[in-house]
Amino acid sequence: MEFVYALSGLFAGLFLGAVAVVTALTYTPYGASLFDTAITALTGVTLQLGNLLFISALTALAFEALAMLGVRYPVVVPAAFAYVLTHVTVYYSCIRITDLQSEPLDPDVIIKHNPFRALVLGVPGSLLLIRVRSPARRN
Repeated sequence: MEFVYALSGLFAGLFLGAVAVVTALTYTPYGASLFDTAITALTGVTLQLGNLLFISALTALAFEALAMLGVRYPVVVPAAFAYVLTHVTVYYSCIRITDLQSEPLDPDVIIKHNPFRALVLGVPGSLLLIRVRSPARRN
């Protein structure tokens, strides 16, 4: 029962990341309309909140497992670890989502071998499973 919040955060983070990826895959904003702005905001907010929830829950579970093994740290260590990892993951995933959103249904997006790779993009640490090749990267 003590892990219910961490596990709920883990699954909520995965779900929000999947919403961000599916939104980025299916819609490309074309201008400065209110609808395009709302879709872009939805993608960004769900991606960042999903990463924050997932990393926080994963950090809580990892440091609790270490505590069960007898390795204890001050509360500053897991907080600093989660803070740095969340910022790095949000930065990297925002860049990848922007690349993905620029050409959402382009055949150069390599997901044809396993269509579930696109959903894994929202999972922190698994962003490497999808590769977006732009014309500049092909050379």
